[in-house]
Amino acid sequence: MINKVILLGRLGKDPVVRHLDNGRVVANITLATNDYYTKDGQKMENTEWHNLELWDNHARLAENYLRKGNIIYVEGKIRTDKYTDAEGVEKQIKKIRVLQMQTMGGLNKNEDEESNTRNMVSEQETGFKESENRSAGLPEGPEYKDDLPF
Repeated sequence: MINKVILLGRLGKDPVVRHLDNGRVVANITLATNDYYTKDGQKMENTEWHNLELWDNHARLAENYLRKGNIIYVEGKIRTDKYTDAEGVEKQIKKIRVLQMQTMGGLNKNEDEESNTRNMVSEQETGFKESENRSAGLPEGPEYKDDLPF
């Protein structure tokens, strides 16, 4: 059985970060991805919004470096949260639990940090130590950026 999600998209707003009493950190972000298709000879666009949940080191990185509009590549798995609303109705919400994250440029913290934007950080790593450079096999260049919705 496999539960794996790969997304490349743009942040819809700044991360919402919570520091928990037990020392853990959790961040929630919304990520927009786009699909393009042709209908009646016209290029159409469909934007899909994804709720992402980042824990501990990923959450700290998001808090310090990610802002609305940044492009990120994430790998994770689908999770379902169940809760009961105020009227007593049981509800579910789907989210992506991020296991790996890579920024694709445009960090807001410090221009010197941009050299680190191609470094993948995995969930198992501790601290903010860089991992080996890994190629995500994603297209680059202005022709790719033109397809982005923002």
